Amino acid sequence: MDEKQQLMQKLQTADFALFDTVLYLDTHPTDQSALNYYDKIKQVSESLREEYISKFGPLFNSDVESSNMFSWVNNPWPWEVDA
Repeated sequence: MDEKQQLMQKLQTADFALFDTVLYLDTHPTDQSALNYYDKIKQVSESLREEYISKFGPLFNSDVESSNMFSWVNNPWPWEVDA
């Protein structure tokens, strides 16, 4: 597995944990431990996303500045894996 795939896997794992934590917090909104975990995993997710974008390009069109809006289609899609 190359660096791009490893970084994408880490980002997907962090995003899954973030989403799962949100679901838990929907029913346990006062759980301070879960709130602290949410803050921590959100920072991890944001950091990984920024690293991925800086190394491999945008994940979404919203990751591109408007002056260069359509350049995001020049790279392979994030889910495309080199065969």
